[in-house]
Amino acid sequence: MRKSLLFALLVLFTAYNLSGQNAGTIFKETFDSDNLPTGWSIVDEGASNWMIGKSNNSGGAPNELQFGWTPPYEGTTRVIYSSINLTGITSATISLKHNVDVYENSAEAGGTIGIATSSNNGSTWNTAWSKHYSSDGTYEVSEVFNSPDLGKDNVMLCIFFEGSSYNINFWYFDDLYINSQNQIDISLTSINNQDYVLLGENEISFSVQNMGEVNIDFFEASYKINNETVTESFTTDLSPMESESFSFETIQHLELGNYELDIEIISANGTADENAANNTLNKEIVVASGLTQKIPMIEHFSSSTCGPCVEVNSIMHELTEANPGKYTYVKYAMDWPAMGDPYYNGDGAMKKTFYNVSAVPSIFIDGATSINGIITQEDIDNIINEPTIANIRGSFSTDGSTINIIADFMSYIDLQDVSAFISINEKTTTGNVGSNGETEFHHIMMKMLDNADGNELNINAYEYQRFEFSYDMSLTKMEDINDLEVALWIQDKESKEIVNSRFAYEYCEHVYPAQNLKLEPNNNTLVISWEAPQEGEPSGYDIYINNTLTANNINDLSHSIAITESGIKTVEVVARYDEKTSVGLFNLIDLSVDIEENEFENISIYPNPAKDFVKVTNGKSQMAKVKVYNCLGMMIEEIEVNTNEIEINTSDYKPGVYFINIQTENGSVIEKVMK
Repeated sequence: MRKSLLFALLVLFTAYNLSGQNAGTIFKETFDSDNLPTGWSIVDEGASNWMIGKSNNSGGAPNELQFGWTPPYEGTTRVIYSSINLTGITSATISLKHNVDVYENSAEAGGTIGIATSSNNGSTWNTAWSKHYSSDGTYEVSEVFNSPDLGKDNVMLCIFFEGSSYNINFWYFDDLYINSQNQIDISLTSINNQDYVLLGENEISFSVQNMGEVNIDFFEASYKINNETVTESFTTDLSPMESESFSFETIQHLELGNYELDIEIISANGTADENAANNTLNKEIVVASGLTQKIPMIEHFSSSTCGPCVEVNSIMHELTEANPGKYTYVKYAMDWPAMGDPYYNGDGAMKKTFYNVSAVPSIFIDGATSINGIITQEDIDNIINEPTIANIRGSFSTDGSTINIIADFMSYIDLQDVSAFISINEKTTTGNVGSNGETEFHHIMMKMLDNADGNELNINAYEYQRFEFSYDMSLTKMEDINDLEVALWIQDKESKEIVNSRFAYEYCEHVYPAQNLKLEPNNNTLVISWEAPQEGEPSGYDIYINNTLTANNINDLSHSIAITESGIKTVEVVARYDEKTSVGLFNLIDLSVDIEENEFENISIYPNPAKDFVKVTNGKSQMAKVKVYNCLGMMIEEIEVNTNEIEINTSDYKPGVYFINIQTENGSVIEKVMK
């Protein structure tokens, strides 16, 4: 379907020659200044399609260059910078971030983009790089800059689009760099450790790209964390512009807390890197005793008097219908561009002020990221694969026109000075018909409890804070008491980062958690016991050991596991109510005392870290079943065995920590594997 051009604040970009800046950088454009600098122009017939958006869809920081489909344009259109000096430059590279949203119903989806230069005042344009794209996605270009204008002065530079604008919806561009190419230049492109990691053994991983002219055969790198510096050598065969990921062999044991991780490339091919400016990166890592899955939080400002909102609403409805259980959603009805939407209320006005929204449609995902467009499948997939440190469970029921809500907000680390938000939405409304032709709307916010400013939240690690509210929905514009949903989320109001979110369970009693968890070691066994919730009748309990599900839906109030190694064991008990689950009841124990050798099993796992496979053997008994879990406790593979040895294919596993649960006639053993 055709997506209308979305309103955005027109903040204009800056570009500049970097003489006197980093030795390897010839030109840099970040699209983030307020005014169009002298020397830039958009002069052809496609000029109306270009603008600066306040978004960051292409992966850089806001703002970014945007090319839209309307007005329909066919041909080649350019954004031109008047002059850069390439004197003395014989070889260079180009890097560019971009995101394309194609028109799905087009027979010729997408188009061609590129970078071109001209040394004769635009009479002739020489393409330095170009590529045709026909599918949605976020891309990062790193290529050799092939242009006959290298070595010349007074060279014009442009970003161009070629094709029919009708075949796309939007194209976004950011962070254009041109760098002189050295003989040896290895760039540290990313630290691959996630923001939140689990307590215990952690692998340090990173990615590099060869930006130089010659192959990189080996290099030396170091990392510093926890006041310890580790330096190692890496063997590779990295061609120019090729990228590769690596992991340090030295595993880092991390206790609970916040850490600064610094990684540095020290040398390449036995000599100093000729461009040291791209050799270091830093990242803050939070170590938690437990992690859970993150659910993306979508906040959508719209109006039934807004023309461009119609197709955005339709696109978002399609996306959410295709992703059940993978999002939380609140739509705030606004009273502009014209008054007349009856679902505009004071709570929506507060959220408008909080996000400084000045136009509709405007969509925010996880609070800190503003999207002046739409949310894509890639956005949802990227966020839902992240771990986070807070869990949320809530339930609601109704009594006449009154809704009763109970919500539990739990954290695996001390979580202070944040806010819990609770929004009562109606899933589908038809009464807020305005002037844009729409007759059906989704996820419309009716009321926020206690108010739209949120509820103060201060949680100690392993604890939860409960909120209980009742509200008479006849005081709102609600159409159907049987068509409600309740959105719950935790947000840092200063940074606007959303820690996690979730929809409450609908029209049911609350999912009360278990209580009074005790951990008692007994020889080679850890005895786990707990008490039933004060209210509610769980159908069973799930037990997580070191964030890995080890017992599923058991009916007893105790569970024992074999102690196979010393160290800290984290235990979480989750109450089940059929398919619904409570927040976890959490505790940990330090088994750092001497542990006798396990009398029953002799488990061996090799290689560890694994690459394409891992072999599991038991020297004392046959294995009955093997289950593999990721660091979030989600089972990704289950294998029936009935032998002493099994080989597990790990080639498709993402890098990270995995737990293998080996079940034998004597019980179960959990082993950790790095990939």
